Amino acid sequence: MMDQITNYLQEQFSAMIELTEKIINVDSPSNDIAGIQKVADILSAKMREIGMQTRQRDSGKQGMVLIGELPGEKELQPVILLGHMDTVFPKGTVKQRPFKIEGDQMTGPGIFDMKPGLVIGLFAIQALVKLKLNRRPIKMIIVSDEEKLHLDSNTYDIITDECRGGVYGFNLEGTKSDPSHVGTHNRGGMIVDVIVHGRAAHSGAEPEKGRSAIIELAHQIIKLSALSDLQAGIHVNCGMIKGGTSENIIPDRATTSLGVRFRTNQQRDRLLERIKLIAATPTIPDTTTTVKVRTKIDSMEETPAVNELFAELNQVAQQVGYGKLQAVGGGGASDAGIMAARDVPTIDALGVVGDGAHSKEERASAKSLLKRSSLIANFIAQRG
Repeated sequence: MMDQITNYLQEQFSAMIELTEKIINVDSPSNDIAGIQKVADILSAKMREIGMQTRQRDSGKQGMVLIGELPGEKELQPVILLGHMDTVFPKGTVKQRPFKIEGDQMTGPGIFDMKPGLVIGLFAIQALVKLKLNRRPIKMIIVSDEEKLHLDSNTYDIITDECRGGVYGFNLEGTKSDPSHVGTHNRGGMIVDVIVHGRAAHSGAEPEKGRSAIIELAHQIIKLSALSDLQAGIHVNCGMIKGGTSENIIPDRATTSLGVRFRTNQQRDRLLERIKLIAATPTIPDTTTTVKVRTKIDSMEETPAVNELFAELNQVAQQVGYGKLQAVGGGGASDAGIMAARDVPTIDALGVVGDGAHSKEERASAKSLLKRSSLIANFIAQRG
């Protein structure tokens, strides 16, 4: 069986490169609905060719979520494969630096983060179908606004809904440089807006009537920054500040946007309580503060179920000649956390091996398409 899968995928290697080139050469920044739809159409056609049923769910103004489902035995829970089709690169980037392959190195916008991961997942499914090794249903969830952390969309809720009941999940994000690395834990993140309301007044004629929102916000920022505990995996970054309209007007409004990172969802809940407490206890009298969570990604926590899944994957990796795996974690948030928080044991970073995400130096290994797809297909075939 192991040789069957590897041999089949080796025969499909040129087709894997071809599909990778096709989707890389479509600009699909998170806010380009037409580009996103074009990539979704290419992926949908491939899914249907394999024998998957496809549908799209509207996620709001940021686009859609593409769902592909491969039927299996009814009593079995589905395997979940997760990824995203959007990139950080603006429209026109493909024209400047389209897909290119030299030796083992592939380049182009989204080549590491993370379009080839979708190719890896689809060809793993194709191998299972063609070799008649699939018993368990497989569901592939592909979102269109991961790079914006699902701001102003309901993608988070769609992933939550679609992954429920999964037996286990693989997130198809890339892994940096070392092919032995896969992800078992990641920090979560949220963007929190803190808005202070004061009272405007002429700073020369009647400053005593004013209540400065900026000064109040300055006090709060010091307290908010003090919530960081890097050793515990907590970081609160006051990344943006806005406030005031003129030098001679005491400002009646000031805002900061916080980038918050945390290791556990329990930490997240405590942090939010403390942020709200700081907002509720002003230093400048007669000012009020509102706190709004604009978006959030759950942390991916290393649970016994995740560790067991990793141990099984590591065993299969060595059986098929991939080599020994290493469980690693990252500082960035990942949609894998959404699955893990819904009690779906999840392994992250099973996509392409590469580096340089979000930069012109982005690159990936072509051979890793084959190796990672073979690993996923062999695992599903053996474990079910």
